Amino acid sequence: MARTKYGHLVKKLPFAYDKSGYRQGTKLDGAFLGMDVHIKYGAYWSAGRVGEAPYGIHKHNFNQVLLWLGADCHDLSELGAEIELSLGDKKERDRHVFTSSSAVYISKAFPHFPATINRMDKRFIYLEISQSPECKTRAVPASQAAAGEAPLATWFSKNSKRVSHLTFHRKSAWHYGPLNRDDSGGSIAELHCPDFPFGMMWESIRKAPYRFGPVPDKPHVHTYNEFLFFIGADTDDLSHLGAEVEMYMGREGEKHVITEPTVVFQPRGFPHCPLVVTKIEKPFIFSVVYPFGTAAQQQPGA
Repeated sequence: MARTKYGHLVKKLPFAYDKSGYRQGTKLDGAFLGMDVHIKYGAYWSAGRVGEAPYGIHKHNFNQVLLWLGADCHDLSELGAEIELSLGDKKERDRHVFTSSSAVYISKAFPHFPATINRMDKRFIYLEISQSPECKTRAVPASQAAAGEAPLATWFSKNSKRVSHLTFHRKSAWHYGPLNRDDSGGSIAELHCPDFPFGMMWESIRKAPYRFGPVPDKPHVHTYNEFLFFIGADTDDLSHLGAEVEMYMGREGEKHVITEPTVVFQPRGFPHCPLVVTKIEKPFIFSVVYPFGTAAQQQPGA
């Protein structure tokens, strides 16, 4: 392969299989991503407990976002499963049940889990984004956990504000404004955490050619860090993207062609784009993650 100046920012995703319900996934630590962030995602193939035994309550010293995401590019809101998740401490612990694509915001030191997939009608993607280079948890002692089963949450439960059911809208032509009339054929949802700086977009791409951005043929820069994820939507084999994308990097416009699931790191102030979907064999998912928020959300030094 020819040497490139910015190839270290473009990384193919490694996948591994195991024997649990979380059948195929990838784990990306801070060393891989080049930033103090840990990202994990994969496909669940069967119902049952989420995580590792003994499936108790745990917490950690960093902020985290948990996402249960539908992979049907015709309707990303449809999860095709019923998830039950416990949130909170001994005094205010409750169980949250949802059946559509949802995000859960876990602030530092907040007790959460266990989680269970009560029913699965179709496979879906589970995603964790941690504001830490490693994802280390510690169990909450049984003496600090509520005795018996936690009650089901209501709309007025204190912890309900941590759960966001994603709202997708059609990303049609003119989405970016008067200079870009391309139509991706898909839909998009945006997330912004209310409790700590974090932002994200999750969208389906169903048509090519397709260009991103309000000025699609020129590069741009951001005042924040972001990751661009190109994610296969085939939950039988997440390692297959089924598309071809051209990504241009730096002031030189160094061209990178993406044909496999890939993450691209765009540091703050780094020129990037145009970004063009040139071929599609099957729909795929494009996600932009702002792990410490956008300019308005960022903390000093983030």
